[in-house]
Amino acid sequence: MLGAIRESRTSYRFSDFAPRDDAQYGAYWEALSEAHIDDALCATSYGGDGAIASLHLGFHKRDYSPDERFAIHMAGLALTERLMSLTSPPPTAAVRLTRRERDSLALVAEGKTDWEISVILGIAEATVRFHVDNARRKLGAVNRAQAVARLVNQRLI
Repeated sequence: MLGAIRESRTSYRFSDFAPRDDAQYGAYWEALSEAHIDDALCATSYGGDGAIASLHLGFHKRDYSPDERFAIHMAGLALTERLMSLTSPPPTAAVRLTRRERDSLALVAEGKTDWEISVILGIAEATVRFHVDNARRKLGAVNRAQAVARLVNQRLI
């Protein structure tokens, strides 16, 4: 799990860092299987003050569709962002996003690709990436998923 944190990942599975076929993790997977857990999906949020909140959801099912993973990841990030907000003082100044930055992140929250967002908004795909990255940076998020979770937590989308 520390590998995921070192890489600032917001989404990963236990099996990403503890491969099932690696003998050194045999006891680990045996213990999880006793609890009927075949793998776990994790959502981790990172705060500006070094705070980390991580949610690990163990499931009997091992494989998920991209839509299922996206939904679980976003729900997990919304929860971890909310948990961090309960332990940290509120920001001194509200983050000010442009309309395009907010619109772009709202469409990211719906699972749209940069190309799909560019078609919907009638702008270039590179411009979408520019708006999403600006919003991510302003929000202090490590990636676009965490940026969306921060907006959800602040009830801005």
